Amino acid sequence: MNIRVLLLIILIISSCIKMPEDNYISDLKVPFDFDWQTVEEIPVKINELSSIVNQNGDTIATIIPPGDYSLTVTKNSSLTVVKESSSVQTKAIGGEIISAFYFPSKNAYATVMFEDLFPWKGDMDMNDIVFGLNIEFFVDNQARIRSFKINIQPRAIGSSYRTMGLAASLYGTANTNYVGAITHSSNPALSGLFSVTGSGGGYSVETGNSFDVIPLTGDFRSYFKNNPELFINVRNIDPVTETEDFSVFVELNSNMIFSASLLTLLQPHSPGRINLDIFALFGDRGKEVHFKGGRPTSKFFFPYFISVNKTDFSTVDNWVWAVLSDQSIRHPQEFVKIYNAYPSFKSWAESGGSGGSGWYSPAIEDSLWTKGSF
Repeated sequence: MNIRVLLLIILIISSCIKMPEDNYISDLKVPFDFDWQTVEEIPVKINELSSIVNQNGDTIATIIPPGDYSLTVTKNSSLTVVKESSSVQTKAIGGEIISAFYFPSKNAYATVMFEDLFPWKGDMDMNDIVFGLNIEFFVDNQARIRSFKINIQPRAIGSSYRTMGLAASLYGTANTNYVGAITHSSNPALSGLFSVTGSGGGYSVETGNSFDVIPLTGDFRSYFKNNPELFINVRNIDPVTETEDFSVFVELNSNMIFSASLLTLLQPHSPGRINLDIFALFGDRGKEVHFKGGRPTSKFFFPYFISVNKTDFSTVDNWVWAVLSDQSIRHPQEFVKIYNAYPSFKSWAESGGSGGSGWYSPAIEDSLWTKGSF
């Protein structure tokens, strides 16, 4: 379709949408070019079959063959390459040991927080969808990614949307499909939000997109046990709702495996690289919320970009709707702004991230949800 015709259609559609006014002005003065990243890529050279640990002794990779790598880790991390014993090396040659990279580390979870009122700022409590995130990337003896496993700990819902979901996307060059098979640890009802084929635990990428979109949930609320309330685990005055952890295993097509060094994670896509992104849906399939710089899918409702006057999922004063902590941290209670719950968040954002990723310390405990544990 001619681009001028497409833009005209979008303008006509958007003119029919009544957009509520957003009169809220943030008291944060965030640099326009701040990318909101709490992770970074660090180059690592391995000369012998080795594992990698960070400054805290957490495992970042196990049994990795020699080569040059670029690993996504916590900002300002210090990595150490640990040569494996001769017995482990012998077993690895026979294929008995699984080689893998981990995010944020082997046995740890990062924290992902979404705000639901895109394209308007909302209340900035960043607790409308909250979950713990751990990813395992399984590689062969040439350090090519063959599959990966996304592990999720549902934690909280501070949104009034009755239906919401999560998805991942994997994209490199245009119209390239990497994913062969997807298996869910449970049996989610995906059809309410996503168009997929398959049955039982296995299903396809979502149909109708220009790159691979991997549904992670049907309705995110279904992982919170028997609770019909709108707000779950965001107020300390309410009972704790238990949740169900789950995982999604993704196997790549055998002819589309790629070097682990080509992968970027939760970052704006770089030419020549392959990016894994995670995003949220609120209310319907068209309302996608991405990290800053994320790529919308073909099913995204593009008139939202007209109302926000930007196309990178940030506001004109560079506020965002998705935040990642590389640590497992507590989320703000309902209506508590994240920069009040975590005082260092303000200086971190206003300095353009010069303070690294440690904005979650110190914390104002009575501003955080503290009733449950994770």
